[in-house]
Amino acid sequence: MLDSPYFIPLCFILFIGLRAALIFAVPLEMDSDSRWYLNRALGIANGEGYVEDGHPTAYWPVGYPGFLGILFHLAGPHQIVGQLANLLMAAGIFLLQLKLTRQLFRSETTARLGVLLLALYPNNIAYTPLLLTEIYFTFLLLLGVYLYISRNGWGWVFGSGLVFGFAALTKPQIVFLPALLILFRIVAAGRETSLAETVVKGCCIYLVMAGVLVPWAVRNTLVFGEVVLISTNGGATLLTGNNPSADGSYIENDPLVLQRDFSTRRQVESDRRAKQLALAWIRENPGRFVELIPLKMWHLWAKDGEAEWAYQAGYPHYPRHQSLFRSIRWANQVLYALMLVGSLVTLVLLSRGKHDVAWPWVSIGYCLMAYLTLISVVFSGQSRFHFPAMPWIIMYAAWAAVVLGMRLSRRGD
Repeated sequence: MLDSPYFIPLCFILFIGLRAALIFAVPLEMDSDSRWYLNRALGIANGEGYVEDGHPTAYWPVGYPGFLGILFHLAGPHQIVGQLANLLMAAGIFLLQLKLTRQLFRSETTARLGVLLLALYPNNIAYTPLLLTEIYFTFLLLLGVYLYISRNGWGWVFGSGLVFGFAALTKPQIVFLPALLILFRIVAAGRETSLAETVVKGCCIYLVMAGVLVPWAVRNTLVFGEVVLISTNGGATLLTGNNPSADGSYIENDPLVLQRDFSTRRQVESDRRAKQLALAWIRENPGRFVELIPLKMWHLWAKDGEAEWAYQAGYPHYPRHQSLFRSIRWANQVLYALMLVGSLVTLVLLSRGKHDVAWPWVSIGYCLMAYLTLISVVFSGQSRFHFPAMPWIIMYAAWAAVVLGMRLSRRGD
């Protein structure tokens, strides 16, 4: 079946069909973070700027609401516009995962199995109607990596820097990823390109990224009267993961967290106070901070299917279909666990022998997983934070399945 010339087209139709059906068949009201992004995007589309309650904001990075705001301005201020954009970017993720798997693992069977897993992965399907950063950011992440490792011209260098710039304007922590890619290119410089050219192109990528990020930092500095590079929620994010009630996840009702006294008008001051409170708590409770590390890792990696929460809050007929939603989530958890185990099996296989894979590029996903873990160890663990790593986990799981299947087949013969 995997060898059929119709497999990938049919898989793509299945991929699009499942996600489109969810958009049109399950009317969803945006809630919590998605409602915040929707409202900020509508304000941008209406010419109000990036504001909340009439005050300029930078509480969350502007990347995704800015993107939505432009779409709403061009195509109309309708929720469906953002949902269809998610569908198109999800299709881009499908194609980019397919191309990257072929390039990194040099296995058509792995690439085909990988996109089948992606097509059927319930949590990925469930995110498509949600106006959240996950699909947008994951698309930019994969596109930036693909452009860098697959294209060598100067125009592609500019494009890669531009994509990574918009990704950093959405999730600032990604600013370090191009440096990793540049390091990998330097390691492979003897085979692929000269060291000097690699360094120069790497510097150009960061210059292009700066061209995207600096204007926003200037806007924030002018608006708030002090330097704010991208957002004003770093301190709050640190505090919600490190406080007396902390259990490794996101905690916002602890009395210490409430002391940050947030208001949109005083958000910079509030963020600074939150950072001070969090650092003071860590200094006074170093043992508890260390104890929280495995709990944060657990909350980051153990569970999946968190998109269900949006349907609990925003789908009016959820109670009627709760058993179906719960069944799908359990099935999703089983699939996720198998894929996560598969990615670990691939790590073992790669470490134990030589394989026909693209070194060192094949390790990008593991570096991303380690980096996400490190961030969560400092801040807090939330299952949605591993969403951008899932295409890589799926690639690894598919390769493990193919390699182990081939070994079993040879033993059977």
